[in-house]
Amino acid sequence: MSEYNFFDLSKRTDVEIEKQISEGFKFGEFDSTDHDLFLISRDAPSPDSKDITESVPYMQGVYDFSTLTNGERYFENRTITYEMMLFNQEYSDRKVLESDVKRQLVPLDIQPLYDTHDKSFHWLGKVDGISFDDDEKMRTLKVTITFNVYPFAIGNNSEGSDIWDDVYFPNWIFQDTEFTVNGTQSITLYNIGSRSVKSKIKVNGTIEVSGDFGSFELSNGTYDSTQLVLGVGTNVLTLSRNGTIKFVFYREEMI
Repeated sequence: MSEYNFFDLSKRTDVEIEKQISEGFKFGEFDSTDHDLFLISRDAPSPDSKDITESVPYMQGVYDFSTLTNGERYFENRTITYEMMLFNQEYSDRKVLESDVKRQLVPLDIQPLYDTHDKSFHWLGKVDGISFDDDEKMRTLKVTITFNVYPFAIGNNSEGSDIWDDVYFPNWIFQDTEFTVNGTQSITLYNIGSRSVKSKIKVNGTIEVSGDFGSFELSNGTYDSTQLVLGVGTNVLTLSRNGTIKFVFYREEMI
């Protein structure tokens, strides 16, 4: 039989309560764990897909052109909803928190949303709505915050960083993303995410990069946008000339 540890909030200081809070989110300068807010529920349903279909008379089913370009599905933004509770606080303190939450969250534009549930990733979006339910008798305030975010979670660290705390063995690969080139060599980059991603490229010297996309030559500098797109799975490239090259790309996951 499971055992649960209960503690009386009325007998705890704010510091002691804060130590009990380990789940929440951070958006901008607002960290829910710093405001005595206990996470009650988190809801992150899968996003709606962008379907392009055509129904033809006297045909069973439909033609689906949704993945016609590269075999990948495309999605709308998704919503993430947090329900949080403030316990055992005076009315004035509850009202202060209500104002602080709206003031610190609502004006912010699209930016990273960090969630303790998936510490190796972040979402990218903005607040879609905030509601409050104040209970004078119970001295509680329920805060419901909804975010509208990009459909995929984005890795906090670039692939190849191999931060130990990020490692999830059922879906992980250790790989090199920086190479010294002297002549011609073949390399493999692995994208173990859920969709194709672009890669920033840092070059010292002059290096030609070739692959299924064709080829291009880069000299000293950092390139944020090239024709290189890393598909899901194995990506074999050929490097030639002389210098060093580093590929900087971030995994995107449907979680």
